Amino acid sequence: MYPKHYSPFSLANKSTQRGSMLVIALFVIIVLALLGLTMTRLLSSSSEAIIHEVLGQRALNAARAGIECAVADEFGAGCIADPTFKAFSGVAGLENCEYRVVEDTPKTITDGSKTFSYLTFTSTGQCRAGKINVTRFVYVDAMQYE
Repeated sequence: MYPKHYSPFSLANKSTQRGSMLVIALFVIIVLALLGLTMTRLLSSSSEAIIHEVLGQRALNAARAGIECAVADEFGAGCIADPTFKAFSGVAGLENCEYRVVEDTPKTITDGSKTFSYLTFTSTGQCRAGKINVTRFVYVDAMQYE
């Protein structure tokens, strides 16, 4: 009439459950290890992406500085002695950065009685940090009335 209750410590239960906790423990350890490896890779890739983003912005700023110096030099304001190349040293935020500017040959454009010089400037900004090297390009077209 009353159901038979078995003690959890009885011999019958021990023989049917032998080793099941070991399998569950191994499964939990493997899942946590995989989760830990995934988190480590995620953090590593996100910090590397941030490094590339910061160096990319610095390289873009260096390229813009090159364009500004080359255009100022061409139109008479003068920026530095050699506006086609500069390696930044001692400039906060642009350490290990440089720019190179190439000016295409001016093209003469005649529109009726007006004559213009059409110029194209190309600046390459480059920044390095360890093994990472980032390059950005800036192009500017300019016209000068003669």
